[in-house]
This record gives sequence, structure tokens and C-alpha cells, in this order.
Amino acid sequence: MVALSAGAETPVVRDVETASLDLRFRVRGPIAPGPEIALVLVDDRSLAALGRWPFSRRLLAAAIRKLDAAGAQTVVFDLLLAEPEQPITGEMRAAALGAVARLRHSGNVPAEIERGLSSIAADDPDGDLARAIEDSKRVLLPYAFAFQDGAADAPPSLGSAAYRRFERSPEAPIFPLRPASVVAPLASFAAASAGLGHVNIAFDRDGAPRYDYVALPFEADFYPSLPVRAVARQLGVPWSDVGLAPGLGVTIGKLFVPTDRAMRLLINYRGPRGTFPTYSFVDLIEGHVPDAALRDKLVLVGAAAIGVNDTFRNPFGSAPIPGVERMADIVDTMLRGDFIERPDWLGVVEAGAVLLLAAATGAASALLPTVGAALAAIAPMILWAALAQLAFQRGIWLSLLTPESSMAAALVAILAFRYWVVDRDGREIKSAFRHYLAPELVNALASHPNRLRLGGETRPMTVLFCDIRNFTALSEGMPPEALVQVMNRFLTPATDAVMRHRGTVDKYIGDCVMAFWNAPLDDGEHARHACATARDLLGDVERLGAELAAEFNLSRFEIGIGINTGPCLVGNLGSAQRFEYSVLGDTVNVASRLEAITKVYGVPLLAGDATRAETADLPWLAIDEVPVRGRNAPVRMHTLWLGEPAIHSQLDAHHEAILAARREGRLADLPALIEPAAALAGPRFERLYRELAQRRDRRASA
Repeated sequence: MVALSAGAETPVVRDVETASLDLRFRVRGPIAPGPEIALVLVDDRSLAALGRWPFSRRLLAAAIRKLDAAGAQTVVFDLLLAEPEQPITGEMRAAALGAVARLRHSGNVPAEIERGLSSIAADDPDGDLARAIEDSKRVLLPYAFAFQDGAADAPPSLGSAAYRRFERSPEAPIFPLRPASVVAPLASFAAASAGLGHVNIAFDRDGAPRYDYVALPFEADFYPSLPVRAVARQLGVPWSDVGLAPGLGVTIGKLFVPTDRAMRLLINYRGPRGTFPTYSFVDLIEGHVPDAALRDKLVLVGAAAIGVNDTFRNPFGSAPIPGVERMADIVDTMLRGDFIERPDWLGVVEAGAVLLLAAATGAASALLPTVGAALAAIAPMILWAALAQLAFQRGIWLSLLTPESSMAAALVAILAFRYWVVDRDGREIKSAFRHYLAPELVNALASHPNRLRLGGETRPMTVLFCDIRNFTALSEGMPPEALVQVMNRFLTPATDAVMRHRGTVDKYIGDCVMAFWNAPLDDGEHARHACATARDLLGDVERLGAELAAEFNLSRFEIGIGINTGPCLVGNLGSAQRFEYSVLGDTVNVASRLEAITKVYGVPLLAGDATRAETADLPWLAIDEVPVRGRNAPVRMHTLWLGEPAIHSQLDAHHEAILAARREGRLADLPALIEPAAALAGPRFERLYRELAQRRDRRASA
């Protein structure tokens, strides 16, 4: 923030900041000006009707008399009347009058000579205008300062135009512009006017006239702008009561006009061209403007015809506005008192506010995940932009670029810190598990790495093995390229099924997939999710078998699935050179044995007793009890009934009876018990029942 603030007045920053100020005008939209102001413009229609520009001073005098008759309170000409209209000097007119007098005295005066000399003597449009100005006593005229080298002496007529009263100011003024000379109206006009004011324009770096210099130094005096004189005249404040506080502002009666230290007033533009009531000069001359439209008004007279170089940019679009309408914006800003200020202390407040927001953003980034931290960092930027717009509409110019740049820099720093420091563990976890876990589980694990114990732990888990049947025979009859395609076609949906049901793919063992549940994240439904995965696998293989039969002429494509539930050791297992996240334990061994023995019993799925107990509502069927190497007690095996649900309960009863007979050694009863079960199950378990009948006197070993 400090570094950016130091460059706040650099050209690029200044240009962007002032562009943002223009944008704030457009966001705010036009506002209605007060009722005191009316414009009279010399437009293209006036030129077409009244002749070339500049108009004769007699037309200007006629306009003043029309405005007086309509009851205008203040008349402001935005026209420099610094040169006489004609080259006929007063001496020439005096000589012509003398010649007429002498000719008349001689008694021999040709009529055409007398008329010509009288016409020369009477041709005084400047005098006509001066008389109209003096008679009106409400006309204000402009003068302009020049800043190139030249004579610096002020004309005598300018002496009364300077500020006469000064007030104390705690700020030392800064005057970057020092006039070298002045272009003043003709002395007769200046003496007849109700007051004079300068019309110099304060252009910003980008050429936009955003300010009005309410005071400029010249010689030993300070001179007001024409809008200041106009406001004082309209408010009825004598010029002697207008006070200048250098570096602070101007007091006009009860009205205080604040400025910056360079005595600049920021213009609160009202809207685009045409915001103020505007009338054509020719309509005024011809009497087409109602008196009510001008009565008690402050009337600004200026030019806006094509070819008259007196138009300027304004914030409301690309269409320029006439200089006289810009002056109306200044006058209305003063009359309404809705100034836009940027006090010197505001920079300190902005810096403090941005530092507080940055601190709050930093605190939020430490407590929130990365996305939340990014949103927490963006929110203050949006908040500041909204606050800047609200402050603007309340008359305060809050900086936008520097605070927003500071907060953007803070956002980049926060995201970099999160990426390189805070989220590093999360990325490592994602890298380790992204091939084995569903994406949402990987994200959850990365967001809460404390839920992962990589050192190893014992916990209840469900383990699944899935193997392609007769893979050796299948691989011998296929070219390697086709075999790779078949493997990929199987392993991809198998992995998707595991991840879809919140499982972890442990490894691929040739044609076998090993997966487990309830690690690294807790899963209270691990047995159920493993069974749901098995069902999806069986459905996928049935569809895949039909596709492979058509593509590779495979007669059969089957899998065997073994599922078991129980305690397992899970964690980083391996050597110092290489390790992987995996599981060990008797539960794993039994799941592997169950998968292997599915081919003996001719069923696609076998699960242990604990898995059935965890999912008792599923349509389980008891198959057999088999001895397992290393165990004293046999393992009871179950399979899922995937046929007609209505017959499951009957079939389950038959299977329990078959299993009881085998357990109790009543082998002679098996045929009678198998026959009704086979009738109910149909061809689905044909191989199972044949195997059970053939093994009346022995049991399969796991």
C-alpha cells in the first residue's frame, strides 16, 4: 500500500484514477440542475439566419436588451470582446463630424457627402454594446490569462476585478499556473460591466477539463473565475463581501466553495449535452423565447455552432459539450453546494482502511480453504469499489486505483502463500490419492489433511477383490494389442465404480482390481458401498461381455468378486525407497480367497459373514462354510441374489437348510434339499447346485 501510494500521482496512475472518476459519473447518471440557469447559444441556425460569426456588436446589444426586458437577473457572456468590431477609431469619427460641421457652415454641402460623413461618424457598434451593458447593470464579461512570455501589466479596467477580501487559511496555496499576460475586454465594455472573471480552463493530464480555477495569481492580486462572479451576482452578494481563503476555498455570502490547495474546484458535471434549458440566439433576437423562461434566471450566452472551437469533453460520453454549458455545470455546482472534495487527510484514511481490509483478508485466508480465501480477498475489492461510488455520490472522491491495486497485490500474495505454503500438503495428498479415490473424496481429504494418518492404523474396513475369469486362456488366444484394449475396457469402468461408491483403489494385480473402504476417510457405510460397487461391476461386465463378443469374438467374459469386512492395518506400507498407501490383515487375505473360490462354486460374488451382518437388508444367500488356512473356524460364504426379489425369502430358507445339512453331516438329505432350491433359482445357480451335489462328502478349501 505504501509503495503504491507513493506512485499515486505518477502519470499512468493519475490517468487511470481520473478515468475511474469519469466512470463514476456515468454510473451515477445525469442529475437535474437547479432552476436558476438558462443557456442562450449561437448555434448553426443562428448563423444561418443572422450571418457570419462573430456577430455584430449591435446584435449582442440587442440580445442584452431582450434579456433585460424578459427580467433576467444575471447575464454572463462567454465571449471575449477584446478587439473593436471595426477599424474606425474615435479620432476618425471626430474628424468626420468636424468635416460635416464645416461643410454645413459653408452652406454648400452636397447631400451625398453629408450622409456619408454622418454615417461614418454614427457607425459605433462597440459604443452601442457598451451602452447596452451599462444600461443593463447585470452583464458579466470574461477575460483570459495567457501563460507565455509577454507584458504582465494588467489593464486599468482589471483592477476592480480582483478579490478584495482575504480570509485566514491553514493551508499554504500552491499555484502551478502563473499568468504572464491578460487578454481583457475593451475598456469601454469592462467599465460598463457588472463584473469581470477569467475563463481559463484547468485541463487534466488526459485533456479533460475537470476543474475550475476559482482564483489565479497575477501581478500582486488574485483574480476570480467568471463562475464565481456569476454566483455572487445571482445570490446578490456584493463583490466586496466575497472572501478568498488561499489554499482552502472561497466564501460567497453564506456559501463556501471548497477547493484544493491549487485553488481548483472539481466540477460536478450534471449530465451530457442538453442537460440545461437551452435556447437559440436567433430565437431570442426574434422574440420567440418566452419571458417566463428567462425571468430571474442566470443566463449564460455562448457559441456552439459548427466551426466554433469552444467545445470540451465531459464524463458522460464522447459527444463534447459547449464551453458555456461547462460553465453552467460549474455555476450549478456552486449554487447547489454539492461539491466533490478530496481532502488532504483522505489519503491517510484510505491507507488505514485498506490495511484493515488486508488484515481481515489475511485472517480469513488462514481460516478458509483456498477458494474461500480467494473470495474473501475479492470481497473487499468489490466492497471498496461500491464504497467509492457511494462516497462519490455523497461528494467525496475516494481513490479507486491505488486501494484496488493494493488489495489485488494482497490477493496475489495470499494466493501465492496458500499455494506454496498452506496448500502444499493438500497438493501432495491429491497427487498421492487422485488415481485411487473419487475426486470429491480427494478434495475432502486435501481440505482436511488431519483426517489422514499416514503412519498406519488399524480400523474396521471392507475389502474387495475383482478378477477376470480364465484370464490365462483368454490372453493366450488374443494378440497383445487386443488384450490391452480388453484390459482397459474392464479396468476403467471397474475403477469408476469403486470411486463412485467412495472406495479407494488399492492396486491392479494383473487382471485383478483390489479396493477398500473406510480409509483414508471415514465411511460408516463401507460394507454397503462395497456391495453396491460389486453390483455395478456385475452389470458393467454383462454389458461389456456383449460388446467384446462382437468386437473380439470372445465367447465368455466373466468376473469373480470377493468381499470381506473386518479389522485391517492401513497406511503407508513399503520400504525406505518406495512405499504406497495400502492395507494388510486377515480380512484382506479372506477377501482374496473368497474371490478365488467363486470359480469353484460358479457364482460371480462371494462375501464373508461380517459383510452380510453389516448389510442384512440386502438379498443374501448362504452358500457354504469353507476352511481357511491359518484359521481354526471355517468361513461362512454368502452371495447376493440378483434374480426375482419375490422368491428370495423362500430361496434363502432352502439355502440355510442345505448349509445346515452339510454342517451336520446329513449328506444323504442334500439331493432332496437342493432340488426345490434349483427349481426356484432356475439356470442362474445351476453350476452352484451341481457343485454342492458333487461335494456331498467334501468341502472346498479356501
